[in-house]
Amino acid sequence: MRYAYEKIIPGTDCSFHTADQVGNVIPCVFHVHPEYELTYIVSSYGTRFIGDNIGTFDAGDLALIGPMVPHHYYNSQRESKSESWGHARVVQFREDFAGARLFELPEMRRISRMLQQSAFGVAFPPATARAAQPLLRQLFDSTGPYRIVRLLALLAQLSESEYYRLSTISGRDLDVRPDHRMNGILRYINEHLVAGQPLSLKKTAAKACMNPQAFSRYFRKTTGKCFIDYVNEIRIGKACHMLINTDKTIAEICYDAGFGNLSNFNRHFRRIRNMSPKEYRAGYSVMASTLKRG
Repeated sequence: MRYAYEKIIPGTDCSFHTADQVGNVIPCVFHVHPEYELTYIVSSYGTRFIGDNIGTFDAGDLALIGPMVPHHYYNSQRESKSESWGHARVVQFREDFAGARLFELPEMRRISRMLQQSAFGVAFPPATARAAQPLLRQLFDSTGPYRIVRLLALLAQLSESEYYRLSTISGRDLDVRPDHRMNGILRYINEHLVAGQPLSLKKTAAKACMNPQAFSRYFRKTTGKCFIDYVNEIRIGKACHMLINTDKTIAEICYDAGFGNLSNFNRHFRRIRNMSPKEYRAGYSVMASTLKRG
């Protein structure tokens, strides 16, 4: 697939980049860069794309994304709560930011293993994200050598926690080239689905100035997914958010997510999440209760 290429330039007195990205939505397109990226969502919710993984994110989400791994955080203008609702805290660093062989040192073994896994994108449980907040805040407030010390301390803390791989393919396996047309198509699809508007292959192909057959081939070649599978994954992601954050019935969520009938919704949900919507909601409730007691 082709992606936007982001050029990251740290400050003149910095060896790596830190940024608070704030707006009515998170300002992010489907893109790549040669830096590792640690992203913490301070505020907002939406759909997260890392490699070939499509999932949902909420405030408190923490992920580590390896070099040249395509990623995109999408939230809808329609759902924005304020001019600063979309807030992501981002740390971006190259492997050699503090020396060419830093992560080859024996003391860095755990961190090195985690960085290797980040080639597929990794996510951290909510408890780990919460525990990392003091160091992350200190890092953003630091200057001089303390920035390096606190980044390494943060990576060490994360490497000693649980984390899980997101994508089935790594950034090294992908052919990365700019493709502004596909970014526009993905934005069109996401906006229509979030707004609950009808979306068809024919209309999406017309938006790309292609006939449906040519568009289907182009979409599959550039994303690795067929159009309908991609759309259904986005819809299931929207359903997951509603299952967690609303009291709507599963039938209501089915139709709000854009599915025509309950059996079709259940079938796609189980295929993508390996469980039923009811099991997903119940499992999240148990996890939330456990974390609250802890």
